[in-house]
Amino acid sequence: SNFIIKIRDCMPDQLSASSFVRFSIWDKGLKVADCAEPIRLTHFIEVYCTKNLLQRGSKLNSSYLGNRSVDILKQHIGAVPVGTNLKGYELSSNLRDNSVLKWNHLRKVALVKKGEVVDVFASGIGIYISMKGMALENGVEGGFVKVRNLSSDKEFQAKVLNEKSVKVQL
Repeated sequence: SNFIIKIRDCMPDQLSASSFVRFSIWDKGLKVADCAEPIRLTHFIEVYCTKNLLQRGSKLNSSYLGNRSVDILKQHIGAVPVGTNLKGYELSSNLRDNSVLKWNHLRKVALVKKGEVVDVFASGIGIYISMKGMALENGVEGGFVKVRNLSSDKEFQAKVLNEKSVKVQL
């Protein structure tokens, strides 16, 4: 026989540990039955876990982390998959050894800090300017911060490029 199963409905409509599925079974182009069944799903992937106790504010690198396979549909929702680039992140809470690293344990590192002098780069059509400014708020890579020009005292929004550098589009 050439059985085909056609799923008609699944609740909830996103991947989860428990689902209720309505489906039909077909054989040689003819519908054999309409069925409905509750099903349990697992989805195991390799995720980062801590090797030792890590303190809040720690910058992450591979020497602090191991990996293990966990079910991300049950108790490890939001776990950080192995291979994720963690550059620019730090811990937002303390983690015990052998803890699964989750996204809610992380925060982006502020590359620009309120009150520090930053390099401001401005560019437009055929023009490139650099100057000094003072950051009026903390900012993460790719985020926007308010900056005050040190010579004119004018305030403007700028995009954070890297540590102590921002860019303005003219």
